[in-house]
Parts: sequence; C-alpha cells; structure tokens
Amino acid sequence: MKIGKFLFGLVLFVSCGIASESSYDVVKLLKEIRSDIDSSKLTSGNIVIIGREDQEKTDTSIALSFALYLKAPYKDVLNELKSSKNITSYKHAMVVDIDKNAKDLKPYFAKLKFLADEKDEVERLASYSDGDEFNLSEKEIKLLKSMRKTQKDKFKLASEFFRKVLENRFKMYLHGGIKTIASYAHSDKDSTISKGFIDSAVGLRGFKKWFPKMYNDYMNYPKTTSSDYKEVFKWIKDDMDGRITLILDHQMIREKKNILVIASRKFYMSNSLDGIATQILCIPYKDGTLVALSSQSFTPKVSGFGRSIAIEVGHKMMSKEILPLFERLKKKFNK
Repeated sequence: MKIGKFLFGLVLFVSCGIASESSYDVVKLLKEIRSDIDSSKLTSGNIVIIGREDQEKTDTSIALSFALYLKAPYKDVLNELKSSKNITSYKHAMVVDIDKNAKDLKPYFAKLKFLADEKDEVERLASYSDGDEFNLSEKEIKLLKSMRKTQKDKFKLASEFFRKVLENRFKMYLHGGIKTIASYAHSDKDSTISKGFIDSAVGLRGFKKWFPKMYNDYMNYPKTTSSDYKEVFKWIKDDMDGRITLILDHQMIREKKNILVIASRKFYMSNSLDGIATQILCIPYKDGTLVALSSQSFTPKVSGFGRSIAIEVGHKMMSKEILPLFERLKKKFNK
C-alpha cells in the first residue's frame, strides 16, 4: 500500500492584511505558524521549511510549510511564478490548457500520446488489472479491459484510454466538483480522494478567514459565488519517480496590488500520489519578495508502519514534490 497518497496545501494567509495590502508583518505570520521559528533565516535567502506538529494530531495528518525570501522586486518574482509551467526537465513533459467553455473538449486531449521510449508505462497499463499502480476507479478499469478487446496496439491503447479518462474526469469535475471523482479501486472508505480533500479543509483556517469567497468557491466548486479570481484548467504529462504521470490541474488565481494567491488542486492518475492541493502566496517583503506555501498531507493508515515512520516518509515525499519550485526561484533570484 502507498504511503502519503494525498497532499494538501495551506497557504500562509494569517497576516496578509487585506485592509492594508502595502504592509505585512511576515515575522508575526511565521510565528503564528510556529512560535519557535528562527525568523532571521528568512532574510538569509534560504528556503525555510517548517514542521507543523500542531496539524499532525491524527493518524492521517502530515504537514509542512515553506517560505523563501527572494532578493528581487515583487513584479519580477510575480512574472516568474505566472510564467512557470512547474514541470520537470523530462523531454516529453507537456502542459495543455483547457477551455472549460469549449463545446468540443476532445481536441484538448488529442495531443496525449505515448512514445517509443515510454514503453515501460505502456506495458504497465497493458498488464494492469487492479492494485495501486494506477489511480483508477472500478468503472475505469472496466473501460480499460473493454478497450483491450478491440485495440491490440499497446501504445494506441494507452493513449486512447487516458484521453478518455482525463476528459471524463474533467467533465465530472466541472459538473460536480471533487465529490463526483469516483473512488479509486485501491482506496478504502477512509482514504478516498474526495474525503481526503474535504477532511483537509480543517487546516485552511487562514485561507477561510482572509479570502472567504475564494475559499468557499474552492471548497464547493463548481458552486461558485465570486468572480474575484480567474480560473485555469490544464492537463499535464510529466515524469515523477521514473514513471510517466498524467495530471488534471485546476487553479484559482487572485491577483491584486502587491499580492498574488494561487489555489491549485491536482488529480494524479499514475503516481504514488492521488491528489495535491496547494496555495501559494507572493507578497513584497523588505527590499525583496516573500513566497510562501504550506502543505498538509492526508496519509491513510499503513499496516506494519509506525506513525513516526509514516510522518518521516510523508515529509520526504512532500519536500520532493514542493522543493523544486522554491529551488528554481532561489537559483534565479538569489545568486
């Protein structure tokens, strides 16, 4: 069974100060996240990783926060964040934006193809019947078995199958949000993806307090009440841990004077993760810019593993997924 199947995010919202977008008490903000943090580390330009034991009281909770002070103007960092595709250097990685209002969605998924040097993943799908190698529902597994009867070319099978699954999930999410994403066949009732996203909302106190309308829309999508942000939908193909990974990504982006908030929810189809939700905050600080992100992990109980081991593994997994973004920013601006 997989450890750390869900990752969820909590942005550092607490002292953004909506009433005063030109001044922020960042030190106070971090002290509220964790009282014993060494705030002097911020101005060093190094990545600050903060453990969140206060959110690790249950068998399913793992939490980390990240902060980085960049020696660059806010506008430069903002442009970098907005232009970043946030994918690896994998040569076949790709990001395709989706127009949710399009009458025909098929052209947006038509680019999804498996290539000759991606044979391992193709073979893995061709022989798959159940288990946690893929995040597929019972209905999707039945579809795969049905398609095998008529499509004997394994590469075409993989491409056609994942196109259909991605498009179907996208339509389901647009229609009914996270609750309509079917439980994965390998999940039990306590570790479904919808339950994981919903249960993680307890850690979004700051998001709820300072951006209540955006928070409400984020949690209740597609039942939205605000237009104070823009939406971006995309599917992603990338390499993670040596495996081809396909991802659906929904972003809510709120940009005002001297503040950027990005709330993202990702659904993984073929990786050790089932889903990730992150919120990123970017604000001016001193003579530069602060980028902050805090992550909460939903980790199902794992037979044979102690809680301390689960937390250690979960922390490593979270860091592996999130650190590349901060490392790229640090390399570009903190030379």
